[in-house]
Amino acid sequence: MALERFMEQTTTSLRSIEYAIRELKEEAARDREEAARARQEDRQEAARVREEDRQEAARAREEGRQEADRAREKDRQEAARAREEDRQEAARAREEDRQEAARVREEDRQEAARAREEGRQEADRAREKDRQEAARAREEDRQEAARAREEDRQEAARYREEADRAREEDRQEAARDRKEMNRRWGELANRMGTVVQDIAAPSLRRIAREELGCGEEIAFTTTTSRVRSDDRHYRREFDALYVGSQAVLLNETKSTALSEYATAFVQFLKSGEFALYFPEHRELPVVPVFSSLKLPANVVTYLTKNGIYAVAMGESTMQVLNADAVRKKRTPPPSS
Repeated sequence: MALERFMEQTTTSLRSIEYAIRELKEEAARDREEAARARQEDRQEAARVREEDRQEAARAREEGRQEADRAREKDRQEAARAREEDRQEAARAREEDRQEAARVREEDRQEAARAREEGRQEADRAREKDRQEAARAREEDRQEAARAREEDRQEAARYREEADRAREEDRQEAARDRKEMNRRWGELANRMGTVVQDIAAPSLRRIAREELGCGEEIAFTTTTSRVRSDDRHYRREFDALYVGSQAVLLNETKSTALSEYATAFVQFLKSGEFALYFPEHRELPVVPVFSSLKLPANVVTYLTKNGIYAVAMGESTMQVLNADAVRKKRTPPPSS
């Protein structure tokens, strides 16, 4: 009996121990599952944080790109406004110069007209005075012929001398008026020539460097007077000279592009005198340019035939009218 009770107690203890061990295992399994769920939640939270950080970084990059695009667009618009303002300012300056030249021409024309009218009126008054005086003299001569023939003769002689002096004074006055008018027209022509040179000069620097292959600018001068190196008695004025690293641009500017001006320029180039006036540039090729505000078609054709670039005013700036044709003419054909 005692052994049976002992065995029964032992069995009961073993069942209790097995039950406790099973509960411990189940508790450990639950702990492992809880730890696994915690690790899973930590991984998901970390993934969520990383995704939020990635999205935030993407938003920041997008905002930075948009801000940079807005800044570039603002800079482009500002540059466009500045270019438009510069173009409008240049157009206003050209219009003001044109109006000023027109006003000077009109004032000179009116002044010359007034001078001619005053001279004509003065001559008419002198003639009327002479006619009236001669009429009075004739009447006095008729009434006092017997008594005052000698006096009348002397008086008539004095009147003729006065009339001669008056006519001579009128002639001299008219000559002075013509001389003054010619002087003013000369001044106006010089002013017009200066206006044309002032308009052409800035464009010539760009054309020489960007279109005609003269290279980077070394020197640029306008209205230069030089003497020949072989004979200092010869002096010549040059409108504009661009000295580049590759070539020298020689410009001739005229306010009115007459055919004879173009012919004279061609003859000067063919004479080879340029090297005598500028011996320091004799090693560089010469790029000839004939410029004016407007060039007639026959002058452009003549310049092209002689390998000279024709430059005239375009819509907003000076431009080369025959660049391709002159390049073909000036470029030697390839050797076979």
